Amino acid sequence: NFATQISAIDSIGQRIVVSDSQESVHFLRYRKAENQLVVFADDLTPRYVTSVCILDYHTVAVGDKFGTVAI
Repeated sequence: NFATQISAIDSIGQRIVVSDSQESVHFLRYRKAENQLVVFADDLTPRYVTSVCILDYHTVAVGDKFGTVAI
């Protein structure tokens, strides 16, 4: 129930970062016992993400199609 047009997938440690071209960024974790990807954090502001850069374990920088950069 997330990400309709995925623009990037990246990971750091146990976290998976998925950016969507309309819904911004989602942080996921894989639960092996249930065989599920679970969203545990996301950006509340819708952004048309074109690129994502993981800065550290808790932070990402995103750029959108309007030239805005958000951290």
